[in-house]
Amino acid sequence: MDIKPITTEAAYLDLSGASAYTSGALSVRSLRRLIATGRLPAFRPGGPGGKLLIRRQDLVALIEGSPAHPDLNRLVKEK
Repeated sequence: MDIKPITTEAAYLDLSGASAYTSGALSVRSLRRLIATGRLPAFRPGGPGGKLLIRRQDLVALIEGSPAHPDLNRLVKEK
């Protein structure tokens, strides 16, 4: 029998969770702007009117590829 490790980090984050993940370095408004411009992928599993979800790995990739925000790289690595 294979035993899978328990992970405490969610694979998907809502907007407030994503903002908290960056320790507030990216506000909900900034995240919405990044999604609207196509720089951050997101989806609504319930269709229109549903909650926006962001894959944690997409958020990390955005932060790691952002030279304008060197502090964000430090914040993500501290978690």
